[in-house]
This record gives sequence, C-alpha cells and structure tokens, in this order.
Amino acid sequence: MKYICLISCLLFASQCVSNDHVFEKPIRWVTDTWPNYTEQDGSGLYHDLMRAIFHKNKEFNVQYAPWLRSLELVKSGAADLTGAMPLNAAYIMSQHVVLSQPISILVGKDQKQLISQRHLSSFAGVWRSGYYNELLDDELKKHVKGVATENADSGFNLVRHKRVDYFIDVRTILSTHLAKQADREDFTLIDISHLNLYMAFSNDERGRKVAALFDQRFSQLTASGKLQEIYAKYDLEQPNQQQF
Repeated sequence: MKYICLISCLLFASQCVSNDHVFEKPIRWVTDTWPNYTEQDGSGLYHDLMRAIFHKNKEFNVQYAPWLRSLELVKSGAADLTGAMPLNAAYIMSQHVVLSQPISILVGKDQKQLISQRHLSSFAGVWRSGYYNELLDDELKKHVKGVATENADSGFNLVRHKRVDYFIDVRTILSTHLAKQADREDFTLIDISHLNLYMAFSNDERGRKVAALFDQRFSQLTASGKLQEIYAKYDLEQPNQQQF
C-alpha cells in the first residue's frame, strides 16, 4: 500500500511539473517600447512582471517592435504574447488585469480651458499607431479625430508645435514621458476615460497554454505578496481583478 501511495504521489508530482513544460520554450514576448513599462534596457513594470512570472532560466525572450507589428506577430503565431491592451476577441486574453489606468490627453496649458469647455470632437489629436482601434472604446472613437504617429516623441512635438491639439495615451505613459521634457511646465494632462488592460496571447493551442501558465503564476505572485511589491516599485496599485 505504501508503494502504491508513493507511486501515486510521484505521478502527481510529475504531472504538475509537466504542466509547465507542455510547450517549447522560450516563450516569445513581443512589445513596443513604453517609458516606465518596457524600456529597452530591461527596466519597467512589464519587464519586472514578466521576469517574476516566467522566472525559470531562459523561459522567455523579448523582442521590441512597433505596436501594430507586435499585434500582427502575435495574431500570426510568430510571437506568443504582447500587451497590455483592452479585451479583444482576436486574442486569448489573460484572466488578470495587469494595468488599470485613466486614458488621458496631453495638451498645452494655454489650450486646457478651451478644450475643457468644448467637445473633444472639435479638436484634432494624435495617437500611437494602432491605438485608435486597440485602446479606444467605441464611445471615444466617435469623438477622437486626428492622425497616428509611430512614437511618443513625434506625438509630443506635434502638440508642442501646435500641429494638433492633443496627444492621447495611458496617463502614466504620458506623465513619465512628460517628466523628461525641458518644457514640461507648458503642458498638462486631462483624463477622458478609463481602461482595464490585459496581456494578449496568440489564439491557438500554444497561446492557450502560455496564457494558462501566466494566469497560474500571476495568482501565485498575488498570494505571496510579491506582485504588490512590483507595482509599488512603480508607484502603481495592483489592479482589482475582474473575471470575464
């Protein structure tokens, strides 16, 4: 009887271990570069989050690409995950909210009162390529008009030189980039919406397995208190979780 119990325990343990190894490693993470989240020197919230979740040796690698390119790589299965982004049926989404933030617009201080008094659709804006479809909800899309740009520097410059009225993005990304500008006192931020953001995985069997591992370890980090420490490092609160 002891031998039967021992064999059963060994089989159970091996099954638990194998659940982490049912797909080929490394996990392929592709991301745009965002200040305070995915700096190319390896710093930022998402870098710390990924290292804590996929903590085993050589368990993941990272590739940097513009946002639209990142989405296409995950959609085609050439990469396993990207994010964070709102819920999207084209991908397998994490069960956990990884970021809960206001959506804001950066405006010149001389424009703040005018923009606050009039409807947003009266003004022209700029956003990172891909954000209009992936970041804005249907209600905001009715009012946001303007053009796309490839990076935050060009977005800031378009507002700075009054080619557009505002630059739209997640508040912490705007505020982090703004803090680095010599003329930062000339700008201000206005919150216009709020979003819960999730990690997005390729919509295939491999993506489902990577997502399951991500969710499992995210829960473990939450229970241990480690996740709260990571968010606190960046002066962010760990998001309240909403199942879908």
